Amino acid sequence: YGEAIVPGLGMLANSHLGLVNMRHSEPWKIQSWRDGTDTLHRTDSLTLDDMGRGAYSAHGRVVFKATKLVEPGEELFVSYGDEWFTNREELLGIIPGESQFRDADALLRSFSMIEQVEAGGGDNNNNNNNLAHQSVANERYEKLLNEAHEKDKRLRMALPNNVQDVPEALLMGAARFSAKDSLRSTEWLEENGACLDNIVTGVTAMPQAGRGAFATRSIDEGKSVTTTPVVTLDRQEIHLWEKVKETEDGRGDVMELVGQQLLLNYCYGHKNSSLLFFPYAPSVNFINHGSLEDSNAEIRWSELPYHKAEWLDVTIDEMKAKLKTGLLFDIVATRDIRRGEEILLYYGKEWEDEWDEHVKEWGSIKEEVEDVDDYQPIVNLTERLGIPTTNDLNQLERNPIIRTKDEQATDPYPPHITTLCRFKIPKDCVSFTHIHPAHSTELHCQSRWKITFDEKDLFPCTVLSRDNLEGTDWYSVQVAEAPMKGESDSTHHLVEYMTRDAIMFVDRPYSKDQYARGVFRQVIGLPLDIMPSHWLDLDGDED
Repeated sequence: YGEAIVPGLGMLANSHLGLVNMRHSEPWKIQSWRDGTDTLHRTDSLTLDDMGRGAYSAHGRVVFKATKLVEPGEELFVSYGDEWFTNREELLGIIPGESQFRDADALLRSFSMIEQVEAGGGDNNNNNNNLAHQSVANERYEKLLNEAHEKDKRLRMALPNNVQDVPEALLMGAARFSAKDSLRSTEWLEENGACLDNIVTGVTAMPQAGRGAFATRSIDEGKSVTTTPVVTLDRQEIHLWEKVKETEDGRGDVMELVGQQLLLNYCYGHKNSSLLFFPYAPSVNFINHGSLEDSNAEIRWSELPYHKAEWLDVTIDEMKAKLKTGLLFDIVATRDIRRGEEILLYYGKEWEDEWDEHVKEWGSIKEEVEDVDDYQPIVNLTERLGIPTTNDLNQLERNPIIRTKDEQATDPYPPHITTLCRFKIPKDCVSFTHIHPAHSTELHCQSRWKITFDEKDLFPCTVLSRDNLEGTDWYSVQVAEAPMKGESDSTHHLVEYMTRDAIMFVDRPYSKDQYARGVFRQVIGLPLDIMPSHWLDLDGDED
């Protein structure tokens, strides 16, 4: 069950562990009820009037926050985590982490203090003495580098290679010294940068479209609306598969192609090519379809100098094999666009035909459901049938009590809903092996619940029992901690005295609209003249 792609800052921002200056807020991943993603594509829980349900992402509120003062012209960095770099050393080389840069600063300060003392004891007017001191400093610094390498290779890489660079590294800090270009002047940005704030996300008036992209200022015909890098993908990479059965030898699974991932709806391509392009500049994925008459923008290959135009000459297999981005789209105004006007692209005739066919098929499904109740119009069937959403269940005033596992045997929650618990995994816990009478899973670790506000401290859990003490309900729960790297089994914690507000309801994996059968999937069409002819490797009938 994978996590989401986060375009915009989520994909544009690089990672330098010594210069991290922002982070994304966690709730969008684990508190889905905050952005309206708590309904399912099912005839007993869906507003069937919305034929666009499941065709667009309901996640649109990923927030990035500065973790320190960000200077004008400073590059934005997020943390990929130490493991991201250590697992890619063969590809990237040895990359220092935050602690290595911090230790490097301390070593440089210590080295500089010794050098100042040594230099203060000699005759500064004597060239021979200066040369001798420089030679000693070189030897001493070389020794420092060797000792750092023996202690920690990543620490060694955080230090300047030459003693002559030590003063500058001290002044800037080892981390900033290692990436001097991460701080640019306003003049450099105006000459070399691309403006990405011409559009902003908002709620569109177009039916079934969700959100749209709107102009933040007036844009003249022929001027750039925005520029976006693109990730190249093979169509096969976004197929959606489902396990049918195990192979006869029991060593594998027989998989069936059941559809396409939601990502397809945000990709650009041509029906005669297996190559897709996913743009990821801020707000660009919210640009909706407009008819030939209503559209006000078009896509072109970028004219910026860092668009790798030579890539358009490589073979399609070479293009698919590239691990970095290099191609850029310019989205250009085809007429004057007013401030506040929605940006619309013509997605192509194939897209329009597929959408019209989808609307026709959806209408037939709706008629079948309406026949069940001819006298009541189709509204939100979740409310009609009394099936609660995660949003309903997480309102404490309406649901102050959570049913235990035994109680759920006769009064279950909807099958698409499960529970997560706020729980800080203890460094040391009471280790034991025990089968709880209310649960068949073997429990390994026992601890008393402590309050935590860390958004990451949410784990799958099962409510085993509930006891009321002096008017307050206290829960005993089984928390499943994911296996450590290299291990196969989860650690199951028995956590006692947990409060109601530490337990929340979420949708089970693959229960969202986007995974449903019959939802709309179609690539956004690119004009034939924008696609190199040697990339047209299909007959146009591929999905």
